[in-house]
Amino acid sequence: MNSECRLLIRGGASRIDEILDEVKYKIYSYNTRISHTGYYLKPVHKVYRRLSDGAVKVYEYYGRYYWRKQGKKLVYAGTEKPRGLPEPEPTPLDGLAVIRVGEDIVIDCMVYDKYKDLFHGLKVERY
Repeated sequence: MNSECRLLIRGGASRIDEILDEVKYKIYSYNTRISHTGYYLKPVHKVYRRLSDGAVKVYEYYGRYYWRKQGKKLVYAGTEKPRGLPEPEPTPLDGLAVIRVGEDIVIDCMVYDKYKDLFHGLKVERY
């Protein structure tokens, strides 16, 4: 999130959660199909940063994040589909990057342009 133009989408986090709930069955189905390979697909990667005032900023990246089972642990394997795995179904959130602020999100203007249909009807303001 390096853009100088950012937008705050009121209720954006709830909308993302709704969409993710709608596509979870595709992800679960895919993970069931590939479970014998030792790989696992996660649709979101979250990064938590503690700010100097003690608040926590949550960066969320939506896409395809592959993990490999190693014993009882999951080890990050990257965003490229490992060889031999079938192609997962795309989701409407693939490629989306946001900062979660409670029920709202902060998003770069250029990213918003690509995903604005997902946030139709929500209040959007300059951040």
